[in-house]
Amino acid sequence: MRRGFVLVILLLAFGFVTARLLTLRMARPAVTLVPVTRGTVVEAVYATGRVDCDQRATVRARLAAPLLQVLVGPGEEVRSGQVLAILDSREVTLEVARTEKELAAARAAAAEAEDAALRLEKLYAAALIAENQLIRERERARELKEKADALEKVLNLAQERTSWSVLRSPMDGTVATLVRRAGDLLQVGDEVLTVVDLRKPYLRVAVDERDLGKVAPGQEARIVFDAYRDQVFVGEVWRIVPTLDRLTRSADVLVRLPAGVPPLSLDLTATVNIVIKRVENAVLVPSLALRGTGSERTVLRPNAEWVLEAIPVGVGVCDTEHCQVTAGLQPGELIVAEASNFQPGTRVRRQ
Repeated sequence: MRRGFVLVILLLAFGFVTARLLTLRMARPAVTLVPVTRGTVVEAVYATGRVDCDQRATVRARLAAPLLQVLVGPGEEVRSGQVLAILDSREVTLEVARTEKELAAARAAAAEAEDAALRLEKLYAAALIAENQLIRERERARELKEKADALEKVLNLAQERTSWSVLRSPMDGTVATLVRRAGDLLQVGDEVLTVVDLRKPYLRVAVDERDLGKVAPGQEARIVFDAYRDQVFVGEVWRIVPTLDRLTRSADVLVRLPAGVPPLSLDLTATVNIVIKRVENAVLVPSLALRGTGSERTVLRPNAEWVLEAIPVGVGVCDTEHCQVTAGLQPGELIVAEASNFQPGTRVRRQ
């Protein structure tokens, strides 16, 4: 009876100790450990861009007149000099006819006045009229001739304006936008359509002023268009526009596109990574495993008692997921995957 009682006490004590140990173990936070590896890390400036080109022209109305016909549509290829649209030219045609009549009458009057002046010169030479009468007739002939010359210039301009009713393409290209439709009443300067030549497109990339000092012509630019998300194209930084947008605090960087890109549309959006530096065979850790900022940081590593220790490391190039470790760690060592969730000195358990 006594032995049975002692056995029960021992079993209860063993159960209590076991439960206590399990409780203490479960109270320790679990950590995920990741190995330090080797690989390639690329520092890049991340930005968005849009397709642009230098060869573009806006066709505008040069007459205040109704738009009679639009002969092309968006996306249509056109040639230089091709007729794109026609404006109503009746008012200008009437102006030409009216000016022609006025000019004919002015020329006849000028010729008559010139003949009269010649007759008076003969009479004056024969001392049959006073000099002031001759002077008045000469002045009248001069004024009528000047009026005829002015009307001739007006006629030339009116005749030229008749050609303005026909809108032609200023270059080879593609109709990008069509702003007006047949029947619209246009004023001088109104935009009718836009023609672009996308045979030599480039990307206009908005780079934040904080990253602008890292960018230089000739750097590699990796491009993914929103319209072609499964393809990566490699371009090159071409120019840096020396103007900063006051609102966005960014500057435009022009990126030259490689040969063989698919058909592009003006203002097509792309994600651009401008490669600043590339390090091969670097010692790498996940970015989330680092604590602190700058080139001197720490990682967390459990010791033999599973207490987290802060290990100082030197940090070099970083990308979106990994950072290069220049000192403090060797490949194969295990560190805490997400260091921000834990503090040094914490006793942990492996997840």
